Order: sequence, then C-alpha cells, then structure tokens
Amino acid sequence: MSDKIKIGDEETTLTAKQKMFCELYVSKEFFANGVQSYIEAYNVDTSIKGAYQSAKAAASENLTKLNLLDYINQLLELSGLNDEFVDKQTTFLITQNADFNTKLGAIREYNKLRQRIISKSEETINHKFSGFDFLPDNGDTETK
Repeated sequence: MSDKIKIGDEETTLTAKQKMFCELYVSKEFFANGVQSYIEAYNVDTSIKGAYQSAKAAASENLTKLNLLDYINQLLELSGLNDEFVDKQTTFLITQNADFNTKLGAIREYNKLRQRIISKSEETINHKFSGFDFLPDNGDTETK
C-alpha cells in the first residue's frame, strides 16, 4: 500500500513502511538511528542470523533515496529543527560564558557559515596557482 505525501510543492509516493521508517527516524525514540528505525518499520526479526546486517544495509539504502530524505527533512522542519532554531542555538552558544570550548566551536561554525575565514586547504590551493600564468596555446609557442 502506498501513500501520496506532499513535500513542498511536489507530491511523492511512499509505501506505508517507508513512511513509518521516516517517522521513526525523526522520533525521539529512534532519532537518527536508521537501523533501529528500519527494524521497527519493517518488522525485522533480529534473532535470524544476518538479519541485523541486512537491516543495516537496507536502512543505509533508504537514506539515499531522495523522496525519503525529502520527507525526513520535512518532518524535521515541522518538528522545529530549521534554520531559525539552529541560528538561535548558535547565538546561545556564542553568548554563553560557561563553556569556552563550546563557545569557540560555535564561533568557528558561525564564521564558516558567513565565509569570514578561508580554510588552510583553500589558501594552499590559491597560493600554489597564483604564481602561474595560463596562456592559451595559439600554436606560436617555441620550444627551446
């Protein structure tokens, strides 16, 4: 049995088990635990040899399907996990004075998001290529 789900402006079809998998995946009980969400949604008997490994592989596959990921993101957004919430939490972590390691981590994340700091790898790449002149080959090149 399949259910039509509206995600944003588009409609997609999920089976009842796929829908349950997504809902369990974002639930407090199984939050972000794909294997346990899969076992519960698909009624996997983990006492059977290899069943857990199969559930692990199937959960991983489910988490690559765009329609399932879109539904999971929609559920997370509806539960309050969105940009506004994350911004408020980041602000809280930056302005608190109880844990300076956490504060510094939040400041680093903020600066990365605002692209205020260039990472060392970007700097290295830019530096290595800044000394080269790339001229088009028009056939007039002499070899010495």
